[in-house]
Amino acid sequence: MYHEIFNKDNSTCIGAFSLSDDKLIGYGILDVSKKISCILNIIVIEEHRRKGIGSQILLALSEVAEAYGCKRIKLRVRLNNTPALSLYAMFGFARDKIIQNYYSDGENALLMSTSLPLYIPEDGY
Repeated sequence: MYHEIFNKDNSTCIGAFSLSDDKLIGYGILDVSKKISCILNIIVIEEHRRKGIGSQILLALSEVAEAYGCKRIKLRVRLNNTPALSLYAMFGFARDKIIQNYYSDGENALLMSTSLPLYIPEDGY
């Protein structure tokens, strides 16, 4: 996380964080260097998953992207990360393409994107 925000020349990365009892329980990193923003990471620690924290971080990052004038938002996700795939689909992200051998362990990534603004799903998740 530190590298993504602080170790880039002219960094265009912005973070959103979730705290509980003054402890970091989740965060997301957004790159707004282009008109199509890119979510670099959304991470929620395991014991706090399925409580809407990832959704809140995703919505916060999308609002920042809009404030920077972005019309679309994209991300990459592991093909086997079913919970994340479900979350992104719920917010209208479409499956754009598979990127072969994207991760250091050789796993493929799925590129997903959607138009801004994001809307809270009908079930209020």
